Amino acid sequence: MIRHVVATAALSIALTGCGGSDSNSGNAEAPLMKYSYVGPPMTVITGVVPPWTTESQLSGWFIAPELPPATTTDFLDPDIQWPFPNLPDKFEFTDGARTITRDDLVDVMKDTGMRIDPTKHECRTFSVTTDADGNIARWDILFVHDVRRNTFLTAHNGGIYGQDLTEVDATHFGCVATEKCTANANYTGRGAILPDTQAPGTWTKELVQPESGGET
Repeated sequence: MIRHVVATAALSIALTGCGGSDSNSGNAEAPLMKYSYVGPPMTVITGVVPPWTTESQLSGWFIAPELPPATTTDFLDPDIQWPFPNLPDKFEFTDGARTITRDDLVDVMKDTGMRIDPTKHECRTFSVTTDADGNIARWDILFVHDVRRNTFLTAHNGGIYGQDLTEVDATHFGCVATEKCTANANYTGRGAILPDTQAPGTWTKELVQPESGGET
């Protein structure tokens, strides 16, 4: 099993060998696109009564100016600094038990265990890399409520390894456990080549009509 440890200092899966140039919020004159993600089914679930099943998946979307091809876009560049001005204005990610949107973000805390409301998260990383056709091929997106017991991660380095991971505190979002409930999907770029691995999730993109001003 591929273990993914969420550290308090920085992101946990690095996007290595990305190629292309770095960018932050993209070209403001580029057409708005909605990028949508659907992850693989969860395979490892813990908790006496977890809020997920093996049919649960991480999924989500964000709206941004069209990402240039063969480019890494770090939406937290240059610093992880509240109010995260380069993050997309519209996004939504869910694990089936909780949903995280722009409105649910709060400032970074040194001791995340002091955060009271379990629906509030800080964004630790939000980075995507496109291939030559402008499709997302590598990504690292991490939201943290409590770094020890309540996190939300989807990350794929574009090579072998990737992981979708969600953790929630006991008694929150339907979790019954002594400490926390977790759901995990390990995957590789070549499918189920290792025990407890599968194919990664997929990203799609669609044009957002200017008059819609939001999700399509």
